[in-house]
Amino acid sequence: MMSQEPQTELLQAATSGERRAQLALYQLCYPVLISTARRYYHNSDEQMTVVNNAFVKVIQYLGQYETGRFLSWVKRIISNEIIDEYRRNKRYHELYKFDAPVEERGSTDFQTDAIFTEEQLQHMLLCLSESARLVFNLFAIEGYSHKEIANMLGVTEETSKWHTKMARKKLRELIEKSHEAARQRSVG
Repeated sequence: MMSQEPQTELLQAATSGERRAQLALYQLCYPVLISTARRYYHNSDEQMTVVNNAFVKVIQYLGQYETGRFLSWVKRIISNEIIDEYRRNKRYHELYKFDAPVEERGSTDFQTDAIFTEEQLQHMLLCLSESARLVFNLFAIEGYSHKEIANMLGVTEETSKWHTKMARKKLRELIEKSHEAARQRSVG
């Protein structure tokens, strides 16, 4: 992924509607956009839809961008687009009805000394339910608090915590299966 920030001239040209500048900006933003989309969606069509919708918003709000870390700003836009997409999803209300108390961090945390490739981790994340994947990504990867997630999704903090707990439980199971499969391969 490029860590290079775009030049002011490129941003100005893209803001004024110059297609070549917008294409150059898309190419700069694409690695950030697609890597984020891949954490949330199995299907490449869904990934590209959210990437393109997010980039349209990047262009639309480029005039409001202030100096700083441009690619962080882009990442925030795609995260918001993913949340908006889930809200538009007809199953949204069904996905977030759970509202039971959940213990704070502690025994639910787990550690592993296993080394997984990015592809393996991506696959594990995609094994989570849509709601658990969304909340877990926002919490564990994007760094939002449960309070922020609750506000973004219109749910309670307890619901956010519950989905994070369920995601961790499922990930733990997947890691244990991976360890067991590795043991089986080394024995056989």
